[in-house]
Amino acid sequence: MSKYGTWMLERLVIKYCDIGGSSRGMRLFLSEALPVFQQQNPQLEVEEVLRRYRHPMLVGLYRNGRSKPICVKNKAPKEIMEQIMWLRNSHGRGMEYHVVRSRHLSRNPSIQGQWTVSTFAADLEAENERRLTRTALQTQF
Repeated sequence: MSKYGTWMLERLVIKYCDIGGSSRGMRLFLSEALPVFQQQNPQLEVEEVLRRYRHPMLVGLYRNGRSKPICVKNKAPKEIMEQIMWLRNSHGRGMEYHVVRSRHLSRNPSIQGQWTVSTFAADLEAENERRLTRTALQTQF
């Protein structure tokens, strides 16, 4: 994707095998669709790497130094083109994660408070005493 007038995807590395069955779609893509794609995207540097006995992969290298590898094992040329377009249109940001500080997450916290193990302890103790007295009265006769 173009950010501030420059494309973020700098290089596209296409890794494939010349004899493997899982690379059949990639070989078709390289012979048919890649020349057209390169004409439409002159800003993108495309590199083909032959790796025997390995599954085909696409690796997008971005200007911010990040890379995104995608396995395209047993995919058709159309699906490979979709993955390449996804790499081209993304910014190259990583998957950020958030450290959870508490186990209770809510935008609208409960008025009653957070549930704990002893939240209904008093009610349970009263119910248990009633059951005990009821069974004690039934066993007297």
